[in-house]
Amino acid sequence: MKMTIRNQFMVFAGSLVLAACAGPGAVPNEESANPTGEQPVIAPAPPEAKPDPEAERIAEDAAIERRIRSMAHYAAATAAMERGQRAEALEEFEQAALADPTNEKIVLEVVRMLLAQKQFDKVLALLVKATANPKAPAKMHALLSVAYAQRGKLDLARIAAEGAIRMAPESILGYKTLIQVYEKEMKDGAKRLPQIRKTLDQAFKQKEPNTAYQVELALMAAGYLELDKTATEDFKPRIRKLLDAAWASKPEVPLMIEQIGRGYRMIDARKEAAAVMEALLKALPGNPAVLMQLAQDLIVAGKLKEGRMHLEAILKKNPRVWRAHQLLAALAMDEDEYATAAKHYREAIKLNSRIEQLYFDLVSALLSDEKTDEARKVLDLAKRKFRPNFLQAYFAAMISLEKRDFNQALEDLRRAETIAKNADPTRLNHILYFQMGTTAERAGNFKDAEKYFRKSIEKKPDYATALNYLGYMWADRGEKLDEAIKLIDRALKESPDNGAYLDSRAWALYKQGKTKEALEWQLKALKHTEGADAEIYLHLGEMYLKLKQPKKSREFLEKAAAIEDTEPDVKARIQDVLKQLP
Repeated sequence: MKMTIRNQFMVFAGSLVLAACAGPGAVPNEESANPTGEQPVIAPAPPEAKPDPEAERIAEDAAIERRIRSMAHYAAATAAMERGQRAEALEEFEQAALADPTNEKIVLEVVRMLLAQKQFDKVLALLVKATANPKAPAKMHALLSVAYAQRGKLDLARIAAEGAIRMAPESILGYKTLIQVYEKEMKDGAKRLPQIRKTLDQAFKQKEPNTAYQVELALMAAGYLELDKTATEDFKPRIRKLLDAAWASKPEVPLMIEQIGRGYRMIDARKEAAAVMEALLKALPGNPAVLMQLAQDLIVAGKLKEGRMHLEAILKKNPRVWRAHQLLAALAMDEDEYATAAKHYREAIKLNSRIEQLYFDLVSALLSDEKTDEARKVLDLAKRKFRPNFLQAYFAAMISLEKRDFNQALEDLRRAETIAKNADPTRLNHILYFQMGTTAERAGNFKDAEKYFRKSIEKKPDYATALNYLGYMWADRGEKLDEAIKLIDRALKESPDNGAYLDSRAWALYKQGKTKEALEWQLKALKHTEGADAEIYLHLGEMYLKLKQPKKSREFLEKAAAIEDTEPDVKARIQDVLKQLP
């Protein structure tokens, strides 16, 4: 069966990795084109001349002769195919196209055949000859642009694409091809974001676009946002408008429905994406890929129950879908069902043991379930199976922290830092250095703790958690109290009603000997703290003791002592202060 012209075009575009874009535009051949792109794509029309009947007759005879030769080659090619002589057939097909390059159907069919044989130079030569015809259709010029780009001739590719847009601005294909040329130039180091944005703006201006145009443009614009975040405010509403209009047209073709859903997903409209995928599921009932994507969209949209239902349906039909187990595990983690999460992560690993992240996810679930030894076994398995990396060292530190081996945890984190410096510097962020700071502080290495906290704050100056922690560490040790208060005030600027930060402010004042002022801040901390907090009660007890109010002091110290889940050093301090009461 022969492919339709449209399908032939799509196969060609896919084969070159660049999706083609249509829009008729005459393009100079490779030899005559100005590589700067300044040469006109469409030659100026010659002065009108009176028709010459003899010349017209000769031209018509020549056209007839070309068609006859083309048909003869085509017939010979068909006969060769029937004899199983594929090489001879391809040669005859090529000659048929070259004999009459104005025959769009034959040219596109031969292009498809040449592509299948990876004869890209012949594809380019054929398209150059075909587009020499002023009546060559828009998609032919877009195909030429794609072919030039595939061969690295980006100046010529850009000329062809620009000409395609000028000749058929109502077709999305020209814009798409031109943008892909710009993207190729960007990979070579050129700066082309302004040109891409200008091309998209031009495409947005077309009036009454059809549904296919709306969907393609929405996807292109959404893809551009990955390159230029500054365009988000301008582009997102326009993308949304295109997708809404396309969806309102009630498309029935599954591919187009999927593309609309993908577009919504790209602009974080997950609720709408889920609705589109539900419609696609009706068109393709039971399709596992659609079910999986629908489940993910529902989960991200906050519809956890519905998402879980679809994931369970997938596993009921095919228990070997590891991704479904992974998502069910993530849902279980979100709901603090750590044993269930671990079960699903183990199943996912059985089905796909090559995904290292699954091992780390399982380690997290086991640590959350306080199964430290099992977590260590899983991490050791990952270390044997995969090359050393940042996450291996990082999770080793998390296991050491659970075992309260703070010195080992700090050593593991330092190893993770070293790996990140060499392999992935983006991991050297404020959170990593904050964790290194807290670990060093727990290990009693206060000098290094200060160094890491300062690095965390340097990475993110408004990181309130690190600002407060360093300030409190100094306050608790009675060191650098003025600087400690400044850091805590910066944290409070970010979160004025944070009970922990208010407690730190009060404790720093207490250490300065300003007990009455400290008590005012401590009572604010109590007011803004949800639930019982042993350390806040302890600080109140100490302040009231200092102010010679032993009854009040005992009240809060006993409240602190009654809280079971308290750090050992805090428990010891509570007992020490209780002994000081009369």
